[in-house]
Amino acid sequence: MFIPISGGGPAFGKADPSSLLTHVAREFAPGVARIWPAPHAPFLTASAARRQLTCLAMALGRDAAGLRDILLGDRLKRAIAAVLGAAAPAGVERALGRMGEVAWPAEAYRKLLDLLADPSAGKVLRHAPSLDADLVHRLAGLPAPMGRATHLALALNGDGVAVVREAYEALRFRDGAAAADAAAARWARTGSTTGLFEVVRDDLAPEPMAPPHPGAGRLKALATKAAMRDAARRFRNCLAGEAPHAATGWSTFYEWEGPPGAVVEITRDHVFGWRLEQARLAGNAPVPADLREAILGDLALMGVHVGRSGWELHRLLHEDVGRGYPLRPAAEAATEAFVV
Repeated sequence: MFIPISGGGPAFGKADPSSLLTHVAREFAPGVARIWPAPHAPFLTASAARRQLTCLAMALGRDAAGLRDILLGDRLKRAIAAVLGAAAPAGVERALGRMGEVAWPAEAYRKLLDLLADPSAGKVLRHAPSLDADLVHRLAGLPAPMGRATHLALALNGDGVAVVREAYEALRFRDGAAAADAAAARWARTGSTTGLFEVVRDDLAPEPMAPPHPGAGRLKALATKAAMRDAARRFRNCLAGEAPHAATGWSTFYEWEGPPGAVVEITRDHVFGWRLEQARLAGNAPVPADLREAILGDLALMGVHVGRSGWELHRLLHEDVGRGYPLRPAAEAATEAFVV
């Protein structure tokens, strides 16, 4: 009895993949070995595009054994048509030649076809100099409404994808699936990772809690996220990043309408109720001494304490005061709020 070898008829059955085949075909190695037994020469000597197409066929559940001669011997276009039929998206042939030498995970092949069929994502993938399974995995890891945001997946690393996904799940927990999906759809439209993370942070932070006082004199409460973003832009500072403190009610922010203008933060205090935390001019510049009295006057109208915090006073009331723990003048704590 003669057993066909490579180039002859089929010789299907159980076969153990070699270490080389296991490295190249990964999870598909056992299936490949059953079609092309050791030394697996027809498969291993085929072009990378042919090998990737064979693994793609297996990932889709196609009869790779029945297609063996077409997969490795026919024109690549005809082989692709045999595997995908009329459903083949544009760009498959070019993609196969840029997917590398090693097989991808089955889910990555299926996701790639889905992305190539999308006009926007497919255009990016067709023009990418190379394709890798990690890129497709990153797209698959993003929330479903972002699953075609190829420009973001190209820029994000795995940790970036994971944290965006976590933020999406947090919104689902807090606001429900519809709100989270709407937010993720907005995230997908951002043009860069910098813009992406800014809008995600903004969506995670609720609107500020109602300020304890609407303001007095030239102090005006920054009572919404939009107002805080606008002030952050005009004063060139990190005020927008303080939204979590405003949302929890720990801090409230005011704009002192100078000139020159200043951003004023007051915080909750277990002794004084509300206390001045800091005041800064544009660019986080310190407030000049001649302007401090004007700001202090408006803060006094709101009943805001200026000086040593209740926590510091609490800490001083121990036997080590003046020994291991120095007593600084209360006026120093008041000045500290106005300088960097």
